[in-house]
Amino acid sequence: MAKKKDRVASEAAAYLGKRGGQKRVPKGLATIDPKRRAEIVREGADARWKAYYAAHPEKLKAKLEREARKGTVKRGRPPKKRGVK
Repeated sequence: MAKKKDRVASEAAAYLGKRGGQKRVPKGLATIDPKRRAEIVREGADARWKAYYAAHPEKLKAKLEREARKGTVKRGRPPKKRGVK
């Protein structure tokens, strides 16, 4: 019997969560083209990362060092030698 109660409660919570999400979206964003909405989201994410790296310059330095090394370190299984059995 407890399982039925849990299911009903979770369905109610899902419904309320969906309604809350719909209420939080500004009316203008609901009518924006999906490509433009993605661009807005990307700009927001970039701004958050910029603020994060401004607060943690050592993290930015480590990231730039990793990117500089990218492609120089061989990883994974070495390639098979051809012609040798």
